[in-house]
Amino acid sequence: MAVEDLTFGLAEGECFALLGVNGAGKSTTFKSLTGEIEATSGSVKVGGYEIATDFRRASKLMGYCP
Repeated sequence: MAVEDLTFGLAEGECFALLGVNGAGKSTTFKSLTGEIEATSGSVKVGGYEIATDFRRASKLMGYCP
């Protein structure tokens, strides 16, 4: 399991970055947020929109620069 029990929230207009050691799940987290991979359990939401079922609406609320 790459990521377990991750929860965080941001206010509108906030930017964030993930820092951690190799293997901490940073890339997997961003891949989940961008719809590149699907979560095997739990949910991934942006602005209340589920990434797996309403990615178009969710993606309009975020920007991503790898």
